[in-house]
Amino acid sequence: MSNQQPRRVPRSCPPGFQGRYIVQPGDTFFNIAQMFRTRLEALAVNNPHIIDPNIINPGDVLCVPGLIPYPCCIVLRPVPQFRLPFGAGAVAFVNFAPQGGQAVSFLATLPQPSAFGNFDIYVGEIYIPDIGGFGNQLFPTAQDPPTWATRIDLPTAAAIAPNSRVVIRPANSNTGISGDIIFDATIQGGSCHL
Repeated sequence: MSNQQPRRVPRSCPPGFQGRYIVQPGDTFFNIAQMFRTRLEALAVNNPHIIDPNIINPGDVLCVPGLIPYPCCIVLRPVPQFRLPFGAGAVAFVNFAPQGGQAVSFLATLPQPSAFGNFDIYVGEIYIPDIGGFGNQLFPTAQDPPTWATRIDLPTAAAIAPNSRVVIRPANSNTGISGDIIFDATIQGGSCHL
């Protein structure tokens, strides 16, 4: 016989609380509210599937502040004007940032940036409506062709919203010149799922 409680999962999350957080051992509603910088009352109201906020169990899923459902993975599509080699592809993963807020991680299998002109690096960028853009250099693995990766930790005041755009483009680290976008995706409100 097991004393383990069944996992409680919301059927849906209300607007503004589209993120999903899985309760870990030792978590309390209070520390989760602090982690997501929201009022304890707001966390409780937006999680009606948890009858008593004083009793949560590891594995329970809570709705947390966020304008899109996350964690989620978005497949970036190649821009039609470029002919990419077989096996080239890219994804972006939206998740919780280690220091709070949200993060976007990019992973792409691409040829060397010089295949697109006078470029030596790739840059992953996210553009959030009414807020602006954030970017970071992607770094390669040793394979040929390499897998390129980076993570962008967003400021806690910024929240990824529907119609945010994630892109990858080549750039020149010496001149600061960026090339045309080679991978692109728009995050729709319902396109990210746990």
